[in-house]
Amino acid sequence: MSASLAPPGNGLLTDWPLLRELQAVASGRLCGPEEQRRCRTESGAFAAWACAACEEFLQPEALSPWTRHLLFLHRLRQAGYPFRANDLSLETWLLLGVVQDVLESRQRGRHGQRQIDGI
Repeated sequence: MSASLAPPGNGLLTDWPLLRELQAVASGRLCGPEEQRRCRTESGAFAAWACAACEEFLQPEALSPWTRHLLFLHRLRQAGYPFRANDLSLETWLLLGVVQDVLESRQRGRHGQRQIDGI
């Protein structure tokens, strides 16, 4: 297992905001129209409060611009975009590796990429 995906409790990157955002995306916990409808139905007049206090799903607008950019680059790479070695900085290449590790580890045994396609 890579250091970027170390299990909780060992102190390696587990509280890293980028990692938390990627894990939410990979596990399908990005709030979408279906979840918003369900929340409005269940919470009624308190829907806005419930949405703001929700710990189950991550609001799409809560994804950092950097996370969105990395997901975009990852999608291009998956589609076969011909990146050359010096097209991206070393840091970006390393972070793309983290993106790939997180998305692949969360999707093993699953069929499809539920909400990643909408980003």
